[in-house]
Amino acid sequence: MKKRDYFFCYNVNVSKFMAEKGIEFITVSQDLKTKKIFSLYFIDEKFQAAMDEYRANKTK
Repeated sequence: MKKRDYFFCYNVNVSKFMAEKGIEFITVSQDLKTKKIFSLYFIDEKFQAAMDEYRANKTK
């Protein structure tokens, strides 16, 4: 697996949307440099479909 297989989510609204879709994060952590909290997701077909839906709804 490579870094591109993972999504580092710093947006709480995206994380809430993923939870509503039944997509679980791998972990929640804090970026050592910025001190911002993020959720880490594995990018699979289900995640990508949910992200596409989120982005489509966001632009409406």
